[in-house]
Amino acid sequence: MYKLEALLIGGGWPDVMMAVLGLLTRAGFVVDVISTNAFLTKNKSVRNYFLAKKNDVLLKIVSERIKKEYALIVIGDDPTLGKILNSNLPDEDKLKLLPVISDKNFSHVFSKIGLSVVFHKNGVTTPDYRIANNEHELKTSARMLGYPIFVKVDSSAGGLGIFECLNDDDLDNPLNKLRTYPVLVQKKIEGVEMSMEAFYQNGELIHFACSTQEKYTYKFGPTSVRRYTQLACLEKDVFDELSLIGRALGADGFVNMSSIRSDYDKRLYFFEADMRPNLWVGHSKYFGDDVAKVISRYFTSGETVKYPYPFNPEYPEQVVISHYSRIRLSELVLNRYQVWEHLPDNFLYITLRYKIWGGVVSSKVRLYKRLLPKRWRLRINNTRRQINIRFMQLLYGDGPNPER
Repeated sequence: MYKLEALLIGGGWPDVMMAVLGLLTRAGFVVDVISTNAFLTKNKSVRNYFLAKKNDVLLKIVSERIKKEYALIVIGDDPTLGKILNSNLPDEDKLKLLPVISDKNFSHVFSKIGLSVVFHKNGVTTPDYRIANNEHELKTSARMLGYPIFVKVDSSAGGLGIFECLNDDDLDNPLNKLRTYPVLVQKKIEGVEMSMEAFYQNGELIHFACSTQEKYTYKFGPTSVRRYTQLACLEKDVFDELSLIGRALGADGFVNMSSIRSDYDKRLYFFEADMRPNLWVGHSKYFGDDVAKVISRYFTSGETVKYPYPFNPEYPEQVVISHYSRIRLSELVLNRYQVWEHLPDNFLYITLRYKIWGGVVSSKVRLYKRLLPKRWRLRINNTRRQINIRFMQLLYGDGPNPER
């Protein structure tokens, strides 16, 4: 049977790359990888692996590979999105790579300001906002919106570059720390935060998962514990709003969204839509709604998500799920949040190779850099590289390229 082919690009966030690779493999794709990181070099799920340690090399490989027709291209992190968006590649090539359907949709890719403008223009419910181009406009925007507010750097990830301001004194913090403008000044909505990991094609909603945040790794940072709700238990307005967002963004791939269910009017206010997958992208499989199967059905039969969504009686309405890589070691050992039920099949391999051994190697590298002059490090690296290549050639003969 002919298999669909997918191209996965990234390297800045290896854990996300691994999660997406697992999802695409379960969906039946043959996957090629272009990465700035050797993290997945030996992963047997990868057909072709292209290592590109420099930006210009990455863009060169990307421009060559997209001459091949892939059914799906996924960029796995914000830095890579930014590299491609701001590169000298022709718009035609960028459209093949970025998860949008038109160059008119470039404005909101990796831009909080662009996103707020697009949401407001297309009738998506979003917090009131202002754009500040300097300190004076920032102070004026805060006064016009009224506290509490958020001040956000335009392009950032992981909760970095976000300042919560409850009064004029709090505003001194971003005023002193901001180095670049413009910034987004956004009204804070009090309520319950909800996340949606969605998948779109040609602006049409194919599937999504919905959860509320139970625990964060740090303030405004990534979540470590979430409470997922079966789609059958959601109101129709959630489906309608996500469909509207897909058309507004011209979405054509994975979109990771954040919203607030307002305490005041109970409406959903969307304030974030990252045009890439996140670490939770495949977690719906743990309550019987595997997005990999949905994506597979879409590419084979064109099936999309519909309201009302069927209820799965084998699972409760809500399921609390933690991410094994974001909770404390003691919580993992003691099976807090029933985390053992939500471990990947290759958990031990991932932990031993990428977590424990990766930590040891990183520590050695830091010590190595402090102790040896740069010219000696370069000589040792070159020698070690040649030894590794020779060893791989002896091991594989004329088989897989050790530099793939």
